[in-house]
Amino acid sequence: MFKLLRLLVMVLLVPVLLAGCLAPGAESVEPRVPTDAEVEQYNASVAPAERIVCRREIPVGSNIPKRLCRLVKDVEETSTFHREQLRRSLH
Repeated sequence: MFKLLRLLVMVLLVPVLLAGCLAPGAESVEPRVPTDAEVEQYNASVAPAERIVCRREIPVGSNIPKRLCRLVKDVEETSTFHREQLRRSLH
């Protein structure tokens, strides 16, 4: 009796829970990537280190390229950090 009741609850409850995950208007996990025009307009009004650069990258574990936009200063800091880590590991 309890097995039948549990099975009935699972059959009725699981689709309802899954449908809630697919509800329209749910917030996206990934932030919106700015368009080329938005990036160009922003870059025209800020200092060179504060400018945004966008490029297409293939994330690890995927073959689907994604457009990623970063601040120039963040790209430079990341590059400096990785160069330093590589230098330390080689010495």
